[in-house]
Amino acid sequence: MSDGGTNNNGALTLTTLTVLGRRLGAKGADVASAGDITLGAGNYFVITGTTTINTISATSWTAGTCVILQFSGSVTVKNATAGAGAQLKLAGSADFSATADDTLTACYDGTFWRETARTAI
Repeated sequence: MSDGGTNNNGALTLTTLTVLGRRLGAKGADVASAGDITLGAGNYFVITGTTTINTISATSWTAGTCVILQFSGSVTVKNATAGAGAQLKLAGSADFSATADDTLTACYDGTFWRETARTAI
């Protein structure tokens, strides 16, 4: 079920967790929209509120990590806008005007969060 090993302290380190051929993720706590958002544990987050999002904090995230944001209302996600977190690089270098139930998938490359997919419901 997992691919990992133990470190010198005897703690189990998981590099990938799969069950039935699926990579498992986790839904994190809902996040209120803000100019600079911070995502907690998980990789799927519902974004609440209507405040424009400029950046996503990169603290505790490693390059290659991807997240899915599902919006509960109308939110603008800004392309390449400065703020306290890592900038988002969005498709077409354009802002994303999300509405309820839209999703945005982004991967962190070590510097930027780069859009890899979106749905507009």
